[in-house]
Amino acid sequence: MLPPRHEPVDPQARRASGDPLAEMIAAARAAWPKVELDDDRFLAHVRARVPDGVPLETAAAELHASDLYLACACADGDRAALAAFELHYLSAVDRALRRLELDADDVHEVKQRVRISLFVAEDGPPRIAGYTGRGGLRSWLRVVAVHDAFAMKRVARRYESVDEDRLVDLACAGATPEVAYLKRLYRREFERAFRDAIQGLATRERTLIRQHFLDGVTVIELAHLYRVHRVTAARWLADARDALLASTRAFLIERLDVPAAEIEAILRLVLSQLEINLDPLFRRQRA
Repeated sequence: MLPPRHEPVDPQARRASGDPLAEMIAAARAAWPKVELDDDRFLAHVRARVPDGVPLETAAAELHASDLYLACACADGDRAALAAFELHYLSAVDRALRRLELDADDVHEVKQRVRISLFVAEDGPPRIAGYTGRGGLRSWLRVVAVHDAFAMKRVARRYESVDEDRLVDLACAGATPEVAYLKRLYRREFERAFRDAIQGLATRERTLIRQHFLDGVTVIELAHLYRVHRVTAARWLADARDALLASTRAFLIERLDVPAAEIEAILRLVLSQLEINLDPLFRRQRA
C-alpha cells in the first residue's frame, strides 16, 4: 500500500512544525522560484515514485527533491521549468557527448532526440516523468543522452542511407506513367541529386525534415519542442521543403545533359510528383 494521501496543509504551518515534506517543498521552490507547481501535485508526483511501505516523509530525505520538482514541472509543460532544464541541465550533456567523438551536428541531433523523448508525450507520459529523484537529474540525463548517442552511432550509416532511401521512395511513389518512365530513365541522376540536396540542407532544415517526414513529429509537437508558435514551425517546414526542391532542381540541371526544354519537362513532372507525395506529410495534423 502507498502511504495515505496527505490533506492540503498551509505551507507555513508545515514549516513551523518541522514537517520534512514542507521543508522539501520549500527547498525546491527556493531552487526554482520561477517555476509554478502546486504543492499537492508535487507531493502526488513524489508519492508515485516511493516504494510501497516506505513513509513519504522518510523517502523525502533521500530524494533529490529540487531535481524531481523541476522534472515534475517539465512533465506538466511549465515554460519556466523547460527553460531552466535547457539552461542548467541539457547543456551539461555536451561534454559527455563529445567524449564519444560526436561532431557538433551529431551532438545537436542527439539533443533534439532527447528533447522529443523527454517532453513530447505519445501513448503515455513523457520520458521525463520516468525520473525518480533517487539520483541527480544531471547524471540521469547523461545516461539518457549517452544511451541515445550509442544507439544513433550504431545505426548512423544505415540511418542516413535508409532515411534518404525512404525520402526518395516517397518522392517517386504513385507516379504517373510519364514519371514512371522518367524514373526508369533518370532514376540514378534523380537519386543522386535528391540525396545531395538533403545533405546540403542546413542542420535545422535536415532535422525538421527527418523529424516530420520519417519520425511523424507533428507541427504542433515541433512548435512545442522548439518553443515557437505553430505558425513559425509550419513556416520552417515549408522553407525546408522549398530548399530541398530548389536544390534538387539545381543538381538535376547541372547533371543532366539534355536540352533545356526536356529538362524543364522532367523537373515539372518529377518535382510535381515530389510535392504531391511530400506535401501531405508536411500538412499532416498542421491544423
